[in-house]
Amino acid sequence: MGAITNESLRRTSRIEAYSARVFDFRLAKYGALMGLLHAASEVASDVIENPGYSAEERHVLISAAISPIAEFTDKNELYIDSDLGAHCVATFMGAEDIRDIEDTDQKNENTELIWNMYKLARRMIREASGVAEIDKFFKKMTKPNLSGPIIERLRYLEEHPEEIRRLREKSN
Repeated sequence: MGAITNESLRRTSRIEAYSARVFDFRLAKYGALMGLLHAASEVASDVIENPGYSAEERHVLISAAISPIAEFTDKNELYIDSDLGAHCVATFMGAEDIRDIEDTDQKNENTELIWNMYKLARRMIREASGVAEIDKFFKKMTKPNLSGPIIERLRYLEEHPEEIRRLREKSN
């Protein structure tokens, strides 16, 4: 019985020793992925908003933004969840075609889909990296009272996505 307990404790200790190093490395990889996604979002925004690009230029720009994400997730498949990596690669696919859509409702729907995919990718990165769980722990420990007009408006908009749609339609 003592030998089994000793072996179990030894394995647990070894797992704990490696898990801290793996966590740090994964966190760095997910942080880099978040940076690549952010850079791609800026390109996608420009491609969606700027009428000066031809269809071919838009395609080249989006491809150039997506390619580093695909290469990074492939290169770091040991640390980055493959489903999440695939989602991140696909997040901005189709953004280059939005300018060609003539139906305003369809254009708005496709644009919203792109930004919802981006928002979802960011949330999943936070969860997969462990940052979301750490944030919950810190909030539970510190019990911050984060409030103010901007924060309250953001919370309202999160609860009422139809308001965001209405504001976007109004601005177009």
